[in-house]
Amino acid sequence: MDDRPTLALKRGAADAGGEFRSPALERLVRALARLPGLGRKSATRIALQLLRGAGDPAEELMTALAEARLHVRTCGRCGCLTEDDPCAVCSSASRDATVVCVVALPVDVLPFERAGFYRGRYFVLGGLLSPLDGVRADDLPFARLLERFDVDGVREAILAFDASVEGEATALYIQRLLADRDVRLTRLATGIPVGGSLAYTDEATLLRAFQFRRSL
Repeated sequence: MDDRPTLALKRGAADAGGEFRSPALERLVRALARLPGLGRKSATRIALQLLRGAGDPAEELMTALAEARLHVRTCGRCGCLTEDDPCAVCSSASRDATVVCVVALPVDVLPFERAGFYRGRYFVLGGLLSPLDGVRADDLPFARLLERFDVDGVREAILAFDASVEGEATALYIQRLLADRDVRLTRLATGIPVGGSLAYTDEATLLRAFQFRRSL
């Protein structure tokens, strides 16, 4: 019989300031709340579910996290998340090495692969230019991007960034870098909403934006 106490959100579970009287539970909630997209309420629900759920979901989560941290790495060529280096896209003979889609983060690759229409390769910058946040050109692998263009003979670079000030600044910087190179530079067309996140764009919107990309 499971002798763990049943945890519920009710009066008395936390003090007047909204913190749990259990320091261990409070630390768990705060740790979860630091994850992207989770506020304190969502973090609290997840924490309670992990502690009281059937089938010991906490153990399963810890095992999965440990395996992911052990096996998942970034591809040495494109920066995508992978267990093999180079990744499946970079090592595939059926992908066009002369067309490179440049994205900010590894998660931005997922909607393209899920939609299935893109047959080129990728390059992950690892972020976008943002002087206010301390992210400058020297912090991003632009030199490695140019080297990739030379090695693979890239003829088209597709800039697939979020429609944001940072995305515009990064696109402009890359445009200047490629000014003296014979590379067609395109951006995704309208369809991605201003302020929207590329990683969570639906396939139909992404396809429309991809089909009507424009030259810079």
